[in-house]
Amino acid sequence: MLNTRPATPLTAEDLKDNLNDIQGGVLEEYDTLACAYIFFTIGSAERGRDWLSSLADRVTTSEVARSTSPPEQTLNVCFSPFGLEALAISEATRASFPHAFVQGMAARAHRLGDTGAGDPSNWEGGLGTSDIHVMVTFTGPDSQAVDDQRRQLKEEAAGYGVTERHFVEAAVVFEQRSGCPAAHFGFVDPISQPAIAGLGEAAPGNGARDGDGWRGIEPGEFLLGYMNELGEATATPTPHELGVNGTYIAFRKVAQDVAGFREYLKQGAMGLWGNDDEVHQEKMAAKIVGRWRSGCPLALSPDHDDHELADDPNRVNDFDYSDDPEGLKCPLGAHLRRVNPRKSAIKTPTDINRKRILRRGLEFGPPLPEGAPDDGVPRGLAGLFVVADLELQFEFMQADWIQKGDFAGLPSEEKDPLIGANGEGGQFTVPGADMPFLFDVRQFVTTDGGEYFFVPSLSALHGIAAGAFSD
Repeated sequence: MLNTRPATPLTAEDLKDNLNDIQGGVLEEYDTLACAYIFFTIGSAERGRDWLSSLADRVTTSEVARSTSPPEQTLNVCFSPFGLEALAISEATRASFPHAFVQGMAARAHRLGDTGAGDPSNWEGGLGTSDIHVMVTFTGPDSQAVDDQRRQLKEEAAGYGVTERHFVEAAVVFEQRSGCPAAHFGFVDPISQPAIAGLGEAAPGNGARDGDGWRGIEPGEFLLGYMNELGEATATPTPHELGVNGTYIAFRKVAQDVAGFREYLKQGAMGLWGNDDEVHQEKMAAKIVGRWRSGCPLALSPDHDDHELADDPNRVNDFDYSDDPEGLKCPLGAHLRRVNPRKSAIKTPTDINRKRILRRGLEFGPPLPEGAPDDGVPRGLAGLFVVADLELQFEFMQADWIQKGDFAGLPSEEKDPLIGANGEGGQFTVPGADMPFLFDVRQFVTTDGGEYFFVPSLSALHGIAAGAFSD
């Protein structure tokens, strides 16, 4: 059975009227300092549905999350393909989900670049296996509050024969020099997210180019049953009411080699400019990412960091790469330019506005102090990537833009220098440098685990709990 497209799709004008049916954390980022991702295995379908019934009224909606008094703590629920089977969702309905989702993330590992140390056989906590059925996400004001919620939920679930299989706790990391929220690699984050039509004006650079300005991306690129950038309804599984106002999430837990990254900045700076002083190390870092550590983009300030520009929300993302076709400002293969090429002259024929992704998640593990050697403590990112089409958006970005270079006219073996599956043979091209080629670029990020999840609407969640979509 194929997934379905309604004759009359919902539009951006309908979005605000449906926020009470859309799970929170999908269309907006929670203003939170800590979170936990808890993975459960369902024992029996009937008792599993009873458990979901006990959770459904506690699920945070987008309407509540976007209110003037958002909750201090949130709870959301989503299902892996194996979870839908464990809940006895009908075979016909399960077959109507997209192929990539039905297979699960582990089966797509080669396409995603999850090889070597990141191969699914090395993933932790049963991630990528049929044991992972449900992911519940908590957010809260601090790690203790989140852990208290997790322990309470674990005890409640056990009463329904539902077992906590694994959990990942994460929290905001603050950049050690600026004090701003940042990734472990030292870059202020988040800087931008795609603006969504129907949810207010798009800040400059956060949506799609519209003449001299910017507009929001159509909601069907992120929600099922809505108009997308093609003017079509994004397909839903069957029946339609199960999918509409829902979406898909790619969960990824990735370890980051922070000490290795810092060490490589010296090596790279020496290779490109013959100088590994702090100024050239910072330049090296900016060339890899496409932004200076403050968030200031190379496209607007290629020669030095500009904190005033970085702090201006009307300027920090208001750029494209139409004036930099050779990558002299921002390398063609820099991380930022790969995941959002904007007006780059890419070789792969595609609509860039259909490849946008909403990024959610926080860092796990403590920050590594400046100047410290590797301490062996796990640290990295626990990320959620929200898309309406896993294959068209998430997998395309991973396979074609992150793991290849030829889309931008680079050698096909050149990968994203920050998150690509690099190592021996890895390359990075930096036009304008004294020696513009780096070889054997290190791998800084390794996948520890992941899975694809379906995030139903609130009404669909109640239906699943009531057995409405079961045999």
